[in-house]
Amino acid sequence: MLSLQNQNAKDSNVLGVSEEINSEFFQSLRSLQKSSIPFLVSSGGTTSRSAADNHWIIDLRKNYQNISFDLNTKHVEIEAGVRMGDLSNFLGKHKRSFPIGLSGKTGMGYILTGGISPISRSRGLAIDQIIEIKGFWGNGKEFHISQPNTPQESNHEWKALCGAAIFLGIITKVKLKTQPLRQILTWTANLSFSELSECINQAESWPNSLSLQWIYGENIFALATGEIIDTDHEANLIDLIERLPFTSNRIINKVNNMHSLPNLSLGNNKINNLNHSEVIGLLGPAWQKNNLNVLKIIKELIDQRPNENCYIASQQLGGLTKLKNLETSFLHRDAIWKPWINGAWDANDQLQRKKTLQWMEECWTNLEFICPGVHLAQIHPHLQWHQKELSSAFKDWLPKLQEIKAIKDPQNLMPPLN
Repeated sequence: MLSLQNQNAKDSNVLGVSEEINSEFFQSLRSLQKSSIPFLVSSGGTTSRSAADNHWIIDLRKNYQNISFDLNTKHVEIEAGVRMGDLSNFLGKHKRSFPIGLSGKTGMGYILTGGISPISRSRGLAIDQIIEIKGFWGNGKEFHISQPNTPQESNHEWKALCGAAIFLGIITKVKLKTQPLRQILTWTANLSFSELSECINQAESWPNSLSLQWIYGENIFALATGEIIDTDHEANLIDLIERLPFTSNRIINKVNNMHSLPNLSLGNNKINNLNHSEVIGLLGPAWQKNNLNVLKIIKELIDQRPNENCYIASQQLGGLTKLKNLETSFLHRDAIWKPWINGAWDANDQLQRKKTLQWMEECWTNLEFICPGVHLAQIHPHLQWHQKELSSAFKDWLPKLQEIKAIKDPQNLMPPLN
């Protein structure tokens, strides 16, 4: 059994595991019949597609663990098996940071699919920090591409790799910008329905240095985070979070790095190793006057959930519009909220799985009016909504991505873009 974080993947009946990636590997694949070469890539193992029944697994976590830091440029180079928590801890020794997400267990896929962090509002996405990318296209050719120096130096391959690399090839190494390490102010609390509405209302007028995350399941739990620049800034952040309403268990604290953030989870959720799950990530603008209406829809959906471990959560973005000139495949630079729908079911219960996937689609349909975009932090080529996900994520850029894939991955070895 593979030691993966995602239980679906962990329970999969895989064909075999390879721990090395090179040109010879692709040559051997091309020599086989297409029907016999399905494989998936695992760098962190947190998504359902890090392994699957009747697929080979390219497990990069053992042999691709190197991290190197340039003391002059403050750039860090990491191989594909490095988890984000390990990166955060490594950089802390150099008093630097990187915008990892809410979990330190994610791997390279977190960066390559966009990388939304609690500090993304001020720091940008994880892909915005990429300077160089190394790897192999699906056709087996090795590449090493650097970020274009100016927006005028348009590079379709670079744009495709920053946000859609998982469809085109296997990334083995990236070089990243880092940022000064700052303490992070955190606020956590349990909320009522009306208090969540008020928190969202306040958060939409916050400065980019502060963000709100929340999770709605059996109860409602929220997390606010803000990087502390100096003493005056800390006082301003505290003033803002002191205005937030709460029901119970409010805690204001400071942590030294992103890896030390409190978990965004429902404390009384009975999550166990027998649950399988899928996740859909949505993107949309500020809710403003739609705030209460959206939450009423979410409450109704939560009341109808087929499993107690199903939930809807959200991260706050914003401030990314200033980065629109960056050539990446994350097109939703004006997004303010990223709600994600977590569907869960008991392992091996196919009827409950069907009901859960239907519930997830119903959630998506009901929230699409306010969150029309998709963040492909997890992909679902094995599910019927894959094409809709692609269209919502890449919009008018999708046809060009498909053209690039036809050249770089002509055998469709990597996940499909159609």
